[in-house]
Order: sequence, then C-alpha cells, then structure tokens
Amino acid sequence: MRYKDFEAKNHIFMAPIKTALATVGTGYVTRQLINYYEKRARGGVGTIIFEPIAISPSGKEHPKQVMLNTDEHMEGLKNLIDRVHEYGTKLVVHLNHAGRAANPKIVNGVVAPSPVKCPTTGKVPKELTKEEIQNIIDEFRKNAIRAQKVGADAIEIQFGHGYLVHQFYSKRLNKRNDEYGEDRFLFAKELLASIKEVIEIPIFLRVSGSEFIPDGIDNKDLAEIFSLAEKYGVSVIHIGWGNACDSVAWYYNHMSLPIEPMNNKLEEIRKMTNLPIIAVGRMQKAHRFKKLLNEKVIDGVVFGRQLIIDPEFPKKILNNSKDYIRCGSCLQGCLANVKKGNSIDCIANPELHEPFDLKISRSKKVAIVGGGPAGIYTGLYLKKKGYRVTLYEKNNYLGGQWVLAYKAPRKYSMKDILDDLIRKAESELRVIKNITITPEFFDDKDFDMIVVATGATPAIPPIKGLKSYITGFDFFSGRKVEGYKILIIGGGLIGIEIAEALVDEGKDVTIVEALDTIGRGMEIISGKLFNVNYLPKIKVYTNSLVTEIREDNEVIINIKGEVVSIGRFDKIIVATGTKPENWLYESLSKKFENVYLVGDALKVGQISDAIKGAMELAKRI
Repeated sequence: MRYKDFEAKNHIFMAPIKTALATVGTGYVTRQLINYYEKRARGGVGTIIFEPIAISPSGKEHPKQVMLNTDEHMEGLKNLIDRVHEYGTKLVVHLNHAGRAANPKIVNGVVAPSPVKCPTTGKVPKELTKEEIQNIIDEFRKNAIRAQKVGADAIEIQFGHGYLVHQFYSKRLNKRNDEYGEDRFLFAKELLASIKEVIEIPIFLRVSGSEFIPDGIDNKDLAEIFSLAEKYGVSVIHIGWGNACDSVAWYYNHMSLPIEPMNNKLEEIRKMTNLPIIAVGRMQKAHRFKKLLNEKVIDGVVFGRQLIIDPEFPKKILNNSKDYIRCGSCLQGCLANVKKGNSIDCIANPELHEPFDLKISRSKKVAIVGGGPAGIYTGLYLKKKGYRVTLYEKNNYLGGQWVLAYKAPRKYSMKDILDDLIRKAESELRVIKNITITPEFFDDKDFDMIVVATGATPAIPPIKGLKSYITGFDFFSGRKVEGYKILIIGGGLIGIEIAEALVDEGKDVTIVEALDTIGRGMEIISGKLFNVNYLPKIKVYTNSLVTEIREDNEVIINIKGEVVSIGRFDKIIVATGTKPENWLYESLSKKFENVYLVGDALKVGQISDAIKGAMELAKRI
C-alpha cells in the first residue's frame, strides 16, 4: 500500500499506545518492549506507530515512557526497529510533548503556551518563554534526527489530543499576547519547518478529528492543519479523537461512546483534504472499517487496543479468518494498569507478556464444570496443551456472569469479546449445555481430571426484616423493577451499574454503602462519567449499614453510629457482592483425586482474575 511517499505491505496500522514497558525514569527500550512489538509485527500489521516518545523530560506523561532525548537511547530503539523490520513491518516514531497534560508527579515544572489548568491532572502550567519554545522545537528536531538514524521509516508528530502543538493553536488554551498568540499556528509552522529541514523520511501528523467539547478544534483549524501538511510535504494524516485534559473519554474512546459521530466527522474530513487519511477509534468491527475503506473515507485503518487483545488480528482479517477475539473497549486492563504505574495488560489476554506454549507427552481426559470465563479459558488452554476437554454448562448458553456484564448500561461492546470467545470454545472443545452436574455424575466416567468453575452466587447480608428483594444478578438477568423509589444496598461496581440503568429509566435511586466511597474497582473513565452524569441524580449514604427493613419497606440505617430512617421504598435491590459457589468441588474432592477449583468458585474477583487463574491452572495440571 502506498500513502504518498510512504509505502507499507498492507493498510493496517498499529496505534501509539503507552505500554509502561520502558525503564523507570530513564525511558530506555527494554527486552520486554522489543518482544511486545515483535509479537505484533509477527501478527501481520503493516505499520507500527510506536508508542509516544516524550521529546524531553518536561513533556512526560508516565514514569516508564520511552525517551529518545539522548544518543544513549538510540541503541535500544534501533534493536526494536530492526526486529520488526524482519517481518516486513514498518515502524513510525511518534514524537510528543505533553505540555499542560504532562504528569506533575514526575515533571518538575509543567509548561504550556498559557497557564490554563488541565482538569485531568489538576495542574496549572507555567507559561513558556520564547527561549523555552525554541528549546522545545530544538528537542523535537534532535529526536527526529535520532529516529531517522536508527532506521525509523517515518516520524509522526502529535498535532492533536490536547498536547503541546494543539495547545498552541487552540483558541481555548492559547491566551498569549505575543506572536505565538497572534498567529496560533506559528509554533506548528516552526516545528514542521525545523523537522523537515533535517530528515528525509516521511512525516505523519496525528490530529484530533474532534474534541467533542465547546470551542474545541473545528473545521477551520483542521483546514489550516491540512494546508500546513501539504505545504511541508506531510505524507499521512492520522485521525484520533478527544483531548487528554478535557475530553478524556473520547481520547481513550471509551466503550460507552457512540460510533456515529466519528464516522460522520471522518466523512467531513475526507472532503477537506486529498492527503492520505488513516483513522483510529474502535475500528475492530469488520463492517465498520471495511465500509470506511471501501468508500475511500479512509486510506488505512488503525487498531490500538485490538492489537493488545489479539496481536494476530491483522493476519486473521487479511485471510478472512474469524478466529479472533475482538476488544470490548473496557479499558480495565490496558489504561487502568498503565495509570497505576504497572505495565500494560488486558483482561482477556493473559498471554500479553508470557505466551502459553506448554505441550504434554501424554494426553489426558479433562472435565470442566462451568462455562463462564474461567471454565472456557481453562478448557482452551488445556486443549492447547494437548488434553481432551469436555465442558459442561447448566444453562443453554456459555458465558457465566459475563453475560450479565455486557447488559449494564453502555457496556454492550463487551459482548463482542464474549461472542468471539464462545465461538472459539464451541469450535475447539466438546461442549455440553443444559446439564446439571451432581457429585454422582462422575461415578461411571473415566476423566483423569475434573475442574470446577461454578462461579459465585449473590451474598445476602443478614438484615432484619429483609424478605422482599431482588439481587443484582436478577436485575441484569432481566427482572423488571416496579415502582419509583428504589433502594440499592451496596455501592460497588454492580450497584453502580444498576443505579445508572434505573436513573435512565427515570427512577428515584438511593444507594447505601458500608465503605467510605462508592464505585470502588470501577475503571477510571467509567468512574468519571458516572460522577458527572449520574452521581448528582442519586442519593448516597456511605459509611452506612442497613440494619432493618420495617413494615412497608421502611429502611433503617446506621450511619456513623446514628440509627435513622431513610424512608420507604417501592423496591429493594441487594448488590452486596458475591460468594464462591464451591459445594460441588467440596463433594467431588472427597471422592476423586485431581479435582481443581478455578475462577470465582475459588476466589471472587474480576474477569481478569478468573482468566489469569485459568491460565495458571492450565500450566500446572
């Protein structure tokens, strides 16, 4: 595929996503980072747009962010580029300075065009002097030279997403009274001219198609960017979305957001420039990216998280295979881990850093009871190991509690992962549904091992007078909630998601939570969206326990030692967590050897815990 003066083996690009796999503080490329990108190159991607390189310490977002600000950093990056080149994959070095979006915990003195606070970090930056502006341009230039020297196939400059270049041309963020304020695109012009002067490899620009906020980037700004791109010989325009400070949900393309506004904006942008356009933003659904490509709205498709969950996705779709697992855009493993300072992860790909490649010399016959995430993944890994697996499920469907997870508001894309996983399980394993397994079931069977993955059941607190209620499981299984005033006992993830759904229905919702805060364990973007869109509409009692339900559902709570009535409710929903369902294991382990427990039946946790536990169990049995 040719994109002006940039050529790649196919139309598939990998987005620049921070991995936190570089060395802490110094930002050197590690062996683990090289292996990570080699795996994606082996998976068939045509071009890797490397994760954001901070051009100087003042522009860093993460303590483990890759750096190229010294000659000593060149060797590691060269080794990485050489490795991905072995697969015919091109690598584009993405250069950025975060400006006001820099991490104040690791940057001594956050700087920006003007002192406008970044809501994400809470930091008001210092206004850059003209000398500092020129120093930053010089740093971009030096980084570009180093990238070219180590064999990069192109340079991508971050021109959008609320970072430094964007901050200069944004009318919201640039309040300067000098020439950089009079001509908001002056910094961009000087930067492009400086880099173009010293490199011969192609240049990409990454731009926000929209920030989805008032006074955000508009078509006039985009037109100016495209004009500059043509003037300075830019090869590719890379469209992303949102702003790292002001519209974080769009920046990370959260699963709750609609697809249509992005498609509509891409169609607008296509009419504004003849330059090659590549675009990112939950492109994993085949009907979407193929339509955009076929209608020539875009010239290349960019996958980010999709190549985290399934590195071989490019090879599979190019060969028209459906043996893939699509990303559900949950952000629970990738963003959540990196934000915590850990290396990138994925709830549905426990092999992200350590491949499962065990083989056994003698095949064994294994029964798995329970077709939720833990049971399915255990079965798939044991099959990969060489065992003969039969999976038993009491329902007429697979998925366990995951079936309930995607029924929460704005989480429907989680169904994509589950659908693909079920398809894989039913094609590779012997699956028997609609069957109730008792301890006696295995008396006349010849299984070498039995794995119990029976999940968890709702934990009901011993509240005086609690008789008429439904559980969170009941709610997401489709139980209709009658009445207007609703009490939710428990403000964890399930309780919060029930509250969102009820508010959408126009109900009056109250949450009582024993801990000092609600929504613990919620993915960070979901939590922020809840706080903005739902929390103001809900009455919340924290540090509180429901002690009694009186006649007509009058609810008595103990709030910090004070016993009070909070009124009568039409319906009560209990969402106080779950407990392991392991009675079958207890019975079987007394009768047979080699009986194992996995997932929530072993210890209640997140989906990622169940899946990682499945892989670990498959390794050792």
